[in-house]
Amino acid sequence: MKPGSTNANILLVACVGCLVLLNVLGLRAFARFDATRDQVYTLSQASRDTLEKLEDPVTVTAYFTDELPAPYSSNARYVRDLLEEFRAASKGRLAFEFLDPMTQETAEDQETKRETKRDIFGRVFREPTSVERELAEVGIQPVEIRVIEDDQMQTKRAYMGIVIKHQEKREVIPVVQDTQSLEYDLTTLVRKLTRPKTPVLGVVQGHGEPALHEKLTRLQALLGQMYEVRPVNLAGTERVDADVDALLVIGPKTALPEAEVKAIDQFLMSGKSAAFFLDAVHVDLKTFEPSEASHGLGPLLATYGIQVGDRLVADVDSAQLNVQERRGFMLVSMPVPYPFIPLLERLEGDSPVSQGLVEVSLPFSTTVTATAPEGAQATVLARSSRKSWLEARPYNIDPRRDWRSETVTPDGPHPLMVQVSGKLKSHFAAEAQSSTASGTPLLAESQGESRIIVAGGSSALWDDFLSRPNQALLLNVADWLLLDPALLAMRTRGMAEAPLEQELSASTRNVVKFGNAFGIPAALALFGLVRWRRREASRATVTV
Repeated sequence: MKPGSTNANILLVACVGCLVLLNVLGLRAFARFDATRDQVYTLSQASRDTLEKLEDPVTVTAYFTDELPAPYSSNARYVRDLLEEFRAASKGRLAFEFLDPMTQETAEDQETKRETKRDIFGRVFREPTSVERELAEVGIQPVEIRVIEDDQMQTKRAYMGIVIKHQEKREVIPVVQDTQSLEYDLTTLVRKLTRPKTPVLGVVQGHGEPALHEKLTRLQALLGQMYEVRPVNLAGTERVDADVDALLVIGPKTALPEAEVKAIDQFLMSGKSAAFFLDAVHVDLKTFEPSEASHGLGPLLATYGIQVGDRLVADVDSAQLNVQERRGFMLVSMPVPYPFIPLLERLEGDSPVSQGLVEVSLPFSTTVTATAPEGAQATVLARSSRKSWLEARPYNIDPRRDWRSETVTPDGPHPLMVQVSGKLKSHFAAEAQSSTASGTPLLAESQGESRIIVAGGSSALWDDFLSRPNQALLLNVADWLLLDPALLAMRTRGMAEAPLEQELSASTRNVVKFGNAFGIPAALALFGLVRWRRREASRATVTV
């Protein structure tokens, strides 16, 4: 063998050995290069801040079955890498371990798994093992997944859950199926476990608003996972309770007295937050009979630069209702478009409240506009489509309304929800400056940054309309009122769409269509022809 070839073989073996060594080391270490537009695979600033401020140890236990099939195997790898970053950012205060529950089973558990029984219907079952009972007690349940073993499709029980512990408290993610929001979920749960006090979200009552145990049961259950949701009655009080951190005013039917308006104003002037979901009309969903609603909050909101209209927004882009029609001796349920439930393709702006949300419905809404006062910022969160228009009193909201006999002129879009934040002037500033009465003095301006959200309707939060997009909107509103905006921004990171231009000319559409159909194959064929000609020319030169 020639010396040159020997050196080349040695070099080849050395390169292969280095690659093998790098792969072995890569199994125990991780590194990421995040090339995504929104840096969705980079630990957010909110997560780093949360972890850096940990004072007591936090323990995370990930229960994942070994050798999971795709795509669950990639989820397990992602969870491990994310927890590695959490541990590094916490400077060791957050510790984690990965456990396969199957490896914790005893000989008695193995015997239990082999013993099967039948119920009265002949179905086969077995008693749970001690490991399964222990995990069930903490909220981790197995899931059924399909795997291919011995060239056959089989069903296998697997674990993919996470338990987070801090002192005597514990939070659980029962199943990790989608990793898109996992960083937000983990960071939120770590904050929830380590915070000294659970934030209190007060829901104003006493003016004909829907009660929490009536039309807002799903709202209470959803927000109750992170916050204490408490009914607040302002009658006979001058101040909102000091331990309330944010207020929700949802659909009052009668005007709030001046003393209660003053209590809300001073609550905002103390640097706290409130969201107002206000109706111009109350609708009975059984009969669709409208009744007037008067909240009396218009002058207060006008001080903050917010104007709530009194005309209903109707939109061609809307939800459908099932309306029963008599056909002979039969009642037939027919889906009909209902323009008074606008269905928004996507919400507006880059606010963390609206970013990434699509298909939100805002029933029976009026317009809401905002002009930011000096020292504050105003943002429109939701608008109707360009095919929307306004309906004045008296409102005709009958689902059987015959639109074929009417002529409407769309003049949208119209703003339906706004947010205002910053330094605000009190609605009672003049009284505060001239007041010499004893007791708690009135605040003439906000002490810190106040946050306000106003929507032109409350039905979107009722149990009847609280769809998954509306649930996401509700959670975003509550989080924006109570949490760090950086944490809320993390929730919708990576959800922003990058749509193509919607309206293209006919010539542009034809170019794109035929270019995709014939242009790429033609380009590849031309490239191959050029290479073939070059190769033939090279052969001819060698022959000569």
